[in-house]
Amino acid sequence: MRNKPPNEASKKNKRSEIKVAEQPKQARVEVSLKDDGAVKQPAQSEPVRDADWIAEASHELRLPIANLKLLIETLLDGGALEDEATARRMLSRAKTEIDRLQSLVVNLLSVEQSASRRDVSKFWVPLEARANYAVETTRKQASEKNIRVDVQVEGGFYIYANPEQLDQVVLNLVENAIKFTPEGGVVTIKSGAKPGMFSVEDTGIGMPAQEIPKIFQRFYRIDRAASRGSTGLGLSIVKHIADLHGAKISVISEEGRGSVFQLEFPSPRSVGASR
Repeated sequence: MRNKPPNEASKKNKRSEIKVAEQPKQARVEVSLKDDGAVKQPAQSEPVRDADWIAEASHELRLPIANLKLLIETLLDGGALEDEATARRMLSRAKTEIDRLQSLVVNLLSVEQSASRRDVSKFWVPLEARANYAVETTRKQASEKNIRVDVQVEGGFYIYANPEQLDQVVLNLVENAIKFTPEGGVVTIKSGAKPGMFSVEDTGIGMPAQEIPKIFQRFYRIDRAASRGSTGLGLSIVKHIADLHGAKISVISEEGRGSVFQLEFPSPRSVGASR
């Protein structure tokens, strides 16, 4: 389906709420749009929310730093250097912790940047280019697990969004799909049946229905073993950017069969359209 950018945009203030409905062996959660006023704020004051956020971030930073310190101290003691295989294994673990720290810092910056922005510049962005960017960026991550990332996006399919934030959304969803897809699986980026709609699908491990409402929370991880190395921030960033755009998120997941994350970005009315 091709959707052409109109010449004029109209804006609406919308808020989101999470609704959950369960089906046999399948779970669906939908973040739906409402037009009935301002966003409901959490009960905490702004300073309390900031303090909670700092405490959570500090906790997540402490673990990889502590692991790095232990690994380096062990290597400095010299015992591990007598066995080259052990030394290499410890250096590999140290690199993993550094990668985790780097990813965490990048995601923390993304959270802060998106949280500080309420008015974002939006343009008609070709989804195919954004999907290809995500594929290239995650190529190494996917190849390590022999996962194929397919792009099934029609040429001329556009999303009305901020280009950089749309990049972040697609990339985070693809990275998340790769992380929870076993070796030899498939991740697919698809344009939707309606303008502004697209999905990221995987043949991964899926998730229980009761977990789905929690996955957009900061630092939340369903399976700590499967999500080792994850910052727990990727989906919360997706949710925040979707909220900034007034977009709807739907998640369909079946344990052992995979998940589908679908987003629908609202499109401005074209000139002359009925109001």
